[in-house]
Amino acid sequence: MKFVIAGAGGVGGYLGVRLAQAGHEVAWLARGATLSALREQGIRLETPSEEIRLGPQRASNDAAAPGVVDAVIVTVKLYDLAAVAHHIGPLAHGTMVLPLQNGVEAHDILSNALPGARVLKGTVSTKSFARAPGHIVCKSDFCKIRLGGEAGVEIETLVKALNECRGVSAVLSPSIDFDLWSKFVMLASFSAVSCMARATIGEVLGNAGTHKLVIDAAEEAAAVGRALGIDLPQDIAALVDAHTRDMPKNGRPSMLEDLEAGRPLELEFLSGAVVRLGAKAGVPTPIHEVAYKTLSMHAQGGRQS
Repeated sequence: MKFVIAGAGGVGGYLGVRLAQAGHEVAWLARGATLSALREQGIRLETPSEEIRLGPQRASNDAAAPGVVDAVIVTVKLYDLAAVAHHIGPLAHGTMVLPLQNGVEAHDILSNALPGARVLKGTVSTKSFARAPGHIVCKSDFCKIRLGGEAGVEIETLVKALNECRGVSAVLSPSIDFDLWSKFVMLASFSAVSCMARATIGEVLGNAGTHKLVIDAAEEAAAVGRALGIDLPQDIAALVDAHTRDMPKNGRPSMLEDLEAGRPLELEFLSGAVVRLGAKAGVPTPIHEVAYKTLSMHAQGGRQS
């Protein structure tokens, strides 16, 4: 298959390398230092078991440059998604577009901006980041993708291509909205508490107060989801436990890593979305409102901890 990866960060860089390894044609949409690195040095991927180096890549900041492709995988941060959606318009017409962001709003953002595209829904679970432009580090032994869309040959071919990649497992989910919200409920809540406490995953889980705060925040987010028609389980504590069980206890949610590094935060699309969607559904969200207001001073980045 012919792929374009829009966003050569942790997730996009990992998937692009794995797809190229599996024999698929990969082009990149990037900008700035990342674009230069991809063109001049190529891309390097470090995993717990190996290191892969691919030479200079086919990369551009022009969405028309790759020509006709089978699928566009969009992995930029949520705060860049609207701008990227407008940028990839010429590339996406009639093409499958798979967003792999946190949150529950990526599909709507892309669908509104790309009426001619076949926008799928997707969620990814992995632990990877860009150490430097063109240098990706993956700390997990897995990259699990669940995607949803109208069944057919094209989407089945996409799932097959992803499953051909080393370290990647992909499933066409019959309940993708449930999958997205299950992750969102946990991630928005854990990110909020971890950032307010400036604490690792293990520290949050190991403290009775912060652990309970995560569960209570997740209950809020789940109530919003249910009000919007998502059939989430009643036992939210078990849901949070299921999502955090395999996380490294010395790890940090990506939003805390961004906060400590002085980078922009996805706050607007995590706790901000809980508050916004809660107001729409008539569901109170006091914990996420406090988190949103408290962390908003850091939302644009610029301050290192």
